[in-house]
Amino acid sequence: MMAPYIPWDLFTKKLRNGISETEELELNFWRSKSEFNDLLYEEIMNDARFKALIINGKWENSNRQWQYILSKIEKPVNRSYTISKSKIRYLSAAAAAVIILLSVALTYFYSGFNKFKNEQLSVGYTSVYSPRGQRTSVILPDSTKVWLNSESSLRYPTDYNRQKREVITEGEAFFEVTKNPDKPFYVLANEIKIKVYGTSFNVKAFPEEKTIETTLIEGKLSITPVKSNNGKGEEIFLKPNEKCIFVRESGKINRASGKELSQEAVSKNTSSLPEVTIKKNINTEEESRWKDGKLLFEDETFGELAIRLERWYDVKVHFVDEKIRNYKFTGSFDKETINQAMEALKLSSQKSYEYEIVFRDIYLKTK
Repeated sequence: MMAPYIPWDLFTKKLRNGISETEELELNFWRSKSEFNDLLYEEIMNDARFKALIINGKWENSNRQWQYILSKIEKPVNRSYTISKSKIRYLSAAAAAVIILLSVALTYFYSGFNKFKNEQLSVGYTSVYSPRGQRTSVILPDSTKVWLNSESSLRYPTDYNRQKREVITEGEAFFEVTKNPDKPFYVLANEIKIKVYGTSFNVKAFPEEKTIETTLIEGKLSITPVKSNNGKGEEIFLKPNEKCIFVRESGKINRASGKELSQEAVSKNTSSLPEVTIKKNINTEEESRWKDGKLLFEDETFGELAIRLERWYDVKVHFVDEKIRNYKFTGSFDKETINQAMEALKLSSQKSYEYEIVFRDIYLKTK
């Protein structure tokens, strides 16, 4: 029997209180995929000794506590009870009393139930998560269309479009916003807030990446940094076919010269870098092709491309030889499997290397 997939890294982050909102959604998604996952989650989270092993990094397959948890799931404990006739009469009377009390309580609270329900709804949120290897689309109550790339999430309040239209996103998302002059559309993406006036645009804001990219396809929008002290930075407007690359650690947006910044330079994030780059005349078709199931890449290093491949195909790439990270590729994938994609990259590379796929792990090394 094949060992079940268990996201131990997510369990570790949750138990150490270092899990992000997107990772929490991913863990909940894994939990909902099967009854076994749900039972396993409950057992792990309720076993203090095993939680301590995970937190301290001392968990192993052969660990006695782990075997005990598995045995509880595979062989649930059956308990039997014996109840005397006198106890049955006593319990029946008690049950009748409880029913009467419940009837009174329900009558008393019924008048306030609808108000309580409305209050709960007003502070609630709807969350949508697109796991690795998948793309997800959703239509908001105002008919705005949203596409989520792999490992991306969207949150919006249950009272969305009553007083205002505001959503929170992590990862990469493409929006086609329904126009409403009386209610601008707001997107909170990590450290920036986007104000939209009925338009289509792409935003890329993965929590582990050092930049946030916003590309305007058509319409009008503005971008404002959100500071840690709840203050706001300078607002900047984008024109169609422009991309804003915001360097997160700087916390500022300056329109400046519009000088282009390479991905390699952005990843280094040195103090000499400008806080933002405005790229003009962007090929917007390429920016949004991912929502149609096409993965495009141009002059990307293997290190950069590996991150996208991991999300796209739900795999993990391991560089046995670190120098392979700097190999560069240009191309696209449409309906290729991960095996076909890896073989295509190997054949197109100007430098030779070998790869091995073991389940969902890919190992890269030079010959």
